[in-house]
Amino acid sequence: MDKNKAEINKNTSKALGRPKITIDLEILKNLASIGCPDYEIASVLNISARTLKRNYAEIVDQYREKGKASLRKKMFDKAMKKDNTTMQIWLSKNYLGMKDRTVNENINEPLPLIIQAQAEEVDG
Repeated sequence: MDKNKAEINKNTSKALGRPKITIDLEILKNLASIGCPDYEIASVLNISARTLKRNYAEIVDQYREKGKASLRKKMFDKAMKKDNTTMQIWLSKNYLGMKDRTVNENINEPLPLIIQAQAEEVDG
């Protein structure tokens, strides 16, 4: 009897486990390129974050990097082509390691005590 069950199962081509979910890869790519975290992408695509990481991590990483490169290019264009001084300062601090210089002087001498007293006239 066990032999018959095996044959029946063998002949029926039902897949085991959950049915495959098809997702829209364009939505996935767009969300990854604008820097959405895994849980947000998974929520929009109606899958778990674990499924996203297991099955689509490479695509997500690739499009996140493309998004960063695109943002970097826009920032650079705004700084250089449109002569945006604020953006130039920000880029120089973040990419070139420049800093605002703060002067911090240590004075070991006490400050002079200035007392202005008025002499009182004494009647006497």
